[in-house]
Amino acid sequence: MENFLSTVVFILPGFLLYFWIQSFGINPVVKHSTIELTAISALLWLPVSVSTLALYNGLLYFSRIMEFPVWSIEELQNVSGNLLFLTSFLILSVFVSFAFGVLWSMFLYPIHLKIINCVRKLRGVAEFSKTPSVWDEVFLKNEPQVVEYGKIGEEEKSIKGEIEKVSRPFEPDRNIFLRDIDFYTNLIHKHKIPVSRTFIDTRTGTYVKIYDSKKIKEAICSEESTSSPIE
Repeated sequence: MENFLSTVVFILPGFLLYFWIQSFGINPVVKHSTIELTAISALLWLPVSVSTLALYNGLLYFSRIMEFPVWSIEELQNVSGNLLFLTSFLILSVFVSFAFGVLWSMFLYPIHLKIINCVRKLRGVAEFSKTPSVWDEVFLKNEPQVVEYGKIGEEEKSIKGEIEKVSRPFEPDRNIFLRDIDFYTNLIHKHKIPVSRTFIDTRTGTYVKIYDSKKIKEAICSEESTSSPIE
């Protein structure tokens, strides 16, 4: 029971912050092991827990209820078995970790990345992208994409369509959900839409050709204008 309470109080706040950061789209290059995740959660515990305890003590002070003030690690250990404190601490940790996640992903991470790229540039090393993997960089942006998916050497079996859903970074397989297959196949063939970029999976030998979005929009507008009835 003591181990469980220690995990809740000393590990969970850091894990919550790690969860929020990943949910906001900042993912590591590789999936962390259980030991690595525990170590990261332990490191992230400090800012979340200190802020949570400060908020907790502040609420106690302004509510004039000073039954369980916590100002030290020893006091934290002593009250960790109190159900009221534990519930309050966990609820406050959710909101505090969320706030830290927003702060890091929107403001601190861009500054962190800029500093790292500045040092890498001075060393003559290629700069990091905003996202940690090629998959994130190409497919996880909030923009419509019309693509052709196929296997190298078997281009005649390829399929074209607009991306509706793609796999998240740590899913075991790279899956793409396409829609409006016939419409975009005919549109690309009729208007000879050029390919702007190509993603190649060197492990499986598959490719994803990404068509010029500007040309796609122009072709759709052209189709709509020619198919609209004349008044």
